[in-house]
Amino acid sequence: MPRLVRLVDNLIEREFPRLRRRPQFAYPLGLVIFAVAAGARLWASDWLEDNTPFLTFFVAILLTALVAGTGPGLLVILCSLVFSWYFYFPAVGWLPLSKPAIAALSGFAILSLLIVAVVYLLNRKVESLIDERGRSEGLLQDSALGELQLEQLNIELRHRLKNTFAVIGGLISQSARYTRDVDQFATVLAGRLSAMGNAMDLIAMRSFMGASLNELISETLKPLVPPGRDRFHMQGPETIIPGDVASALALTLHELGTNAIKYGAWSDARGKVSVTWTLTRLENDDNRFELLWSERGGPPVSQPERRGLGTTLIDSGFPTAQVERQFEKDGVQCLLVAVLKQATTRRTRGRAASSNR
Repeated sequence: MPRLVRLVDNLIEREFPRLRRRPQFAYPLGLVIFAVAAGARLWASDWLEDNTPFLTFFVAILLTALVAGTGPGLLVILCSLVFSWYFYFPAVGWLPLSKPAIAALSGFAILSLLIVAVVYLLNRKVESLIDERGRSEGLLQDSALGELQLEQLNIELRHRLKNTFAVIGGLISQSARYTRDVDQFATVLAGRLSAMGNAMDLIAMRSFMGASLNELISETLKPLVPPGRDRFHMQGPETIIPGDVASALALTLHELGTNAIKYGAWSDARGKVSVTWTLTRLENDDNRFELLWSERGGPPVSQPERRGLGTTLIDSGFPTAQVERQFEKDGVQCLLVAVLKQATTRRTRGRAASSNR
């Protein structure tokens, strides 16, 4: 198992970026992956209906964009479109092409481009983290504690990369599961990835030790707050929270803000949202963390009839968190309570943070 972990780390951090910088090998590799996917699709024709021509090509596009880069990924999309068009829409040959066939091919192209775009952003983030690690190695090599700090940074970097791949993969699959419209899928996924990216940036600014809660709330909700006076207020002690908590909390706040725009206090001109939090030291030196999302002045709200991915992200909170939501007449009240270990949470100097927008 340790050898397998080292092999995966070496591929993600060194071999894949090196291959993406060598187009003379990246493009042929993309064609090989496409050929394998096309052969697998033809081989499985006896078990699959002709209305599922893209089954193997989604995997091929994702794998090509991750390993070989954006250009080969786009080439595989084009080859997949031509292959599916000729063999499956509507029969063997090129024409005629019906409106449902055009819609299916267009939907495949749009979703494939979104996959390539997400993987491109992910590859850039991975390479920037690797470059940051390289700069940190240069700064730490002359210090007495440099070796120990570098090892800790490497461990944290590998941990963040694996978690990032897992979370993004889960967001893509779950968003696609709960969203049928391609445009809505793109909008929802972009918002969630943006919230996650902001949290990662704040964590990286502090060498992966955590993120400022004040900055996390502000940066996550800034794109969502509607214009107007006093539409958003936040108040609480300036606190550093651990990275895993920061990423999950950013997704939770993003979903609460999105729901407030669609159905809650930010859906009209009068509603307001406040976010307040407290941090209380317990007897064992752990910290009791409480965050309250409060909407006022909006239209009447009620509990949603079906449970979507947004509701799941809100109610899941983050590890060790308990989330309670109440749907009152003029807005949603969401209370998040958790116990954070003393070693992972600390206050910064200064008074409590307070902001009105």
